[in-house]
Amino acid sequence: MKALTVKMEDYLELLKKKSEDQNFKPNIFDLVQLEDIPDLNLIDDNWIKIKVKLGGICGSDLNFLSFKMSTTLSSFTSFPLVLGHEIVGTVIEIGKNVSKISIGDTITIDENLGCKTRGIEPCSACIEGDNSLCSNLDKGNVSPGLMIGFCKDTGGAWSEYIVAHESQVFKIPENVSPEEALIAEPLACAIHGILKKIPEDNDNCVVVGCGTMGLVTILALKALSNCNVIAIAKYPFQSEMAKELGADDVYVIKKDLHLKKIARKLGSRLLSPPMEISYPVGGGADIIFDSVGNASSITDALRLVKSKGTVVLIGYPSYIETNWAPIIAKEITIIGTNVFGHDNINGVRKSTLQIALDLISSRRVNVKDFITHKFKLENYKSALSTAIDKSKNVLKAAFIFD
Repeated sequence: MKALTVKMEDYLELLKKKSEDQNFKPNIFDLVQLEDIPDLNLIDDNWIKIKVKLGGICGSDLNFLSFKMSTTLSSFTSFPLVLGHEIVGTVIEIGKNVSKISIGDTITIDENLGCKTRGIEPCSACIEGDNSLCSNLDKGNVSPGLMIGFCKDTGGAWSEYIVAHESQVFKIPENVSPEEALIAEPLACAIHGILKKIPEDNDNCVVVGCGTMGLVTILALKALSNCNVIAIAKYPFQSEMAKELGADDVYVIKKDLHLKKIARKLGSRLLSPPMEISYPVGGGADIIFDSVGNASSITDALRLVKSKGTVVLIGYPSYIETNWAPIIAKEITIIGTNVFGHDNINGVRKSTLQIALDLISSRRVNVKDFITHKFKLENYKSALSTAIDKSKNVLKAAFIFD
């Protein structure tokens, strides 16, 4: 089958160059190779084989290819790997123990490779349904892997086929298009973060970043709460999309001018520390949802949140340098979130991915315009170069398969 593969020797070679020269910047497509690789087999009778229809290009994939991702969890990765964890496809083969999924079903994937997928007794996290926090990601009958896309046995969405455990596979409702279903995965990540700190009525919430993760966070906040949403966008086209999706106010980043405007709107007084950007005191946002996870976004979040407020990190930070003093000065609560698993909603604990699919199917959220660019796999250089170039008004790029 055709796939975009990443080999360990290539990864280590480029990682070494990056460590030796901090100015070294590989092309976004240097780490992947388009090649024919052996077809995938079912790992056991509880597994399913899927023909990929759409494979999303996620910001975390781009960070991996740009060497902006932490290597802390590299022990939970196996090579050669095929990236891509945002997946829509058609079931073409099922193991004899599979009962809830049939050949021909159109499905999407919970990418987490927890204990159940590995055929082992569940760890304490997996018992609670927190399979993204599994401590056994290097055990069982599956090679090490945080998720599909970082495990050599499963394949990834940047290939023609993948295999997945029955517990990972979710049927797509008939009234949901494949393009809409592809956004269920990032939407589930946003929902998981929001349900860790659900806003109260009329809370002021700031969403930092208006890429895919930021925009689905806006959608989920409006669907799950009655809060006021202020969004911070880097690009004008993102600002327009944020407004269309329900943000009450949107500010485009311009030095620290956006920070000053939002701070004043939220009743803060601005101080001017030497050699630093403005520091708001008093007032501020009740909850900040950081969808980016870089030094600039975290700096804005820590400054704009009110005393005893909460910052929820939905974007995945890596090695960053920022001023952490506001955490102490304001007694801020920081909540980290990792992908998704199961969450409590309306008194019921259920799969976060199913919550996302239900919101899309019920039309409580509108994700139909998220995929702005589609590419054939053989055009991967253009796909990856475009996905990282926001001057082309890219919201979500995806690989499309016949």
